[in-house]
This record gives sequence, structure tokens and C-alpha cells, in this order.
Amino acid sequence: MASIRRLKKDIDYLTFAVIDDSLNCLSYGKDSDAIGNIVQEVIDARNGMRQRINAVRSLPKNERKAHCRAICKDLMVTVDGAFSKLSEMVKGA
Repeated sequence: MASIRRLKKDIDYLTFAVIDDSLNCLSYGKDSDAIGNIVQEVIDARNGMRQRINAVRSLPKNERKAHCRAICKDLMVTVDGAFSKLSEMVKGA
């Protein structure tokens, strides 16, 4: 299992990648409200995942690995959904 520190770094990296792409979409003149909603969803998901990671230490040792895997899966689903929404927005030009 990867370390908790590495998982937190991955969450931050992918979150900031979505925010960076969102700013690029704004340069194409896309709807700022829709992009703002996507960014807000990703930031809320990031904060929730970070709270869940911090709660890992309170879990029994035999449940920690499954909990971290669930967080990783949620991270991938959230980021992939955000990138899909942004790509659809750019394709709809």
C-alpha cells in the first residue's frame, strides 16, 4: 500500500490539474459559471477525501487498506468525471 503522504499528494496533484485545465477552458471563452461549478465540485471532493484520509488512523488496522483503496477509486472517478465535463465543454465550441 502506498503511504498516506503519497495519497494526499496524488489527491492534490490531480485536483490542481483539473483546476489548471479549467482555467485553460476559460481562455477559450467558455461559460464561467459551468466551469466554476466543476471546480467547486472537485474542491469539495478533495476536501472530503482529505478528511477521510485523516480518519484512517482511527480505523482498525485490518480495514485501513480497503478504506484507502476506496479513496483512490473515488479520486479517479471524480477527476475523470471532471475532465470529461471539461472536454465536452471544449468540444461543444
